[in-house]
Amino acid sequence: MPVYKTRISGGSVYVPGHGLSELDVLIDDGVIQALVRRGVEADAAETIDATDHWVLPGIIDTHAHTREPGYTHKEDFLTSSQAAAAGGVTTMFDMPNVEPPTDTVEAFEAKLELADAKSIVDWGHWVAGTNEDQIEKLAAAGASGYKIFQVSGAYPHDPRLAVNDEGRLLRLFRAIERTGLPCFVHPFDQSLFEQLSAEAFAAGKPPNHVTFGEVYTTEQIWASAVNSLIVLQSISGVRLHLVHTHSAASLALIRAAKQKGQRVSCAVDPKYYHLTLKDLEEKKGRACPGGFITEDAARMAEIWRSLGDGTIDMIDGDHAPHTLEEIEVLETDAWNAAMGSPQYDWHYSITLSDVAAGKLSLRRAVELLAESPARFTGLYPKKGVLLPGSDADLVLVDPKETRVLDDSGLYTKCGWTPYSGWTVTGVVTETMLRGEVIARDREILAKPGYGRYVGGVAQ
Repeated sequence: MPVYKTRISGGSVYVPGHGLSELDVLIDDGVIQALVRRGVEADAAETIDATDHWVLPGIIDTHAHTREPGYTHKEDFLTSSQAAAAGGVTTMFDMPNVEPPTDTVEAFEAKLELADAKSIVDWGHWVAGTNEDQIEKLAAAGASGYKIFQVSGAYPHDPRLAVNDEGRLLRLFRAIERTGLPCFVHPFDQSLFEQLSAEAFAAGKPPNHVTFGEVYTTEQIWASAVNSLIVLQSISGVRLHLVHTHSAASLALIRAAKQKGQRVSCAVDPKYYHLTLKDLEEKKGRACPGGFITEDAARMAEIWRSLGDGTIDMIDGDHAPHTLEEIEVLETDAWNAAMGSPQYDWHYSITLSDVAAGKLSLRRAVELLAESPARFTGLYPKKGVLLPGSDADLVLVDPKETRVLDDSGLYTKCGWTPYSGWTVTGVVTETMLRGEVIARDREILAKPGYGRYVGGVAQ
């Protein structure tokens, strides 16, 4: 009889096509070797009791800002990956808006070296897609894909990584298409934003977080950009991936493009459909820019519809830490302040709370957080699913446990959460990566450098 390293026993294992199933998981060499019925004999060196727990795939998150190099006073690869492990994320892909930006092979290789020494979860990296001379070289060096911003301004919206000229975008898209790798775009009509901002100031509105939230989330700013990007995708054939897709009009455009067979995918981050105007007024910069649009019932209905029907391909974190001192500037000078919020420490619990509330099925939650990102990045079925042959990247969740969130016990270096005061239902009690427990009861067990680079897969 074979002897396995680990047996996870007594839990309800999420199996695609079957849902939660009363099975045990047998693990060896970092891989799921078998899923067996309860009571089937199989020797294992260690047995993990998962009674009354769900066993789910670890989250594959495609939108992280580790802030390293250049901004490590607010986050780095170690702290972001620790927060990820605590929150149920086993693979993260981070973004190029650091210092220096990862827009050359030299900067990319330096970033690989930093992450290799620190990250405790597996990871990938989207390099900047703004340097046409470097695009092919970055692909050859192993980049996961590319990121282009259309929004420009104060950090994290680095003007060096922003492209609004459609002719230049088309050239970049064509160069990226030849690599077979995806291109992430933060869509934004910068000139329209600047005009609407000027009109808001002329009307006597203060340049604070509330005014910024109102202007920044204007439907037309996003839909105008998404419309142009979809047209450019139709010309170039690039694998276009749109982030922050919270605009109802944008989602309608994306749905139509998919129906035409265009290679367009999209993601939304939780702050845009969870944080409210009340959060913005009470938590101020902690809830900016997400905390305004949820007062728009039609837009919220379209977001939930799109999460359910597949128009939105994935929920990403946009884990974006800043210090509280930086966030406070939003109260007086939002147009020149950092914005964004840490998301990883309770990432699974936020969406599992939606499952508990009946807003989302467990099947769809797992697809949005794990399976779809795995397919998108070319990691499926090695990751994103619990099947024989898959990496043993999984979480144990107590689906009935509730927790009132606050700023204590967080791993993100910035030390705060935008969900302070929330009660979540569904708590990750254990996170496993390649067969090793990296977090248990919110205690980090993995050593820095355990994570591996997952690279990019041309499709």
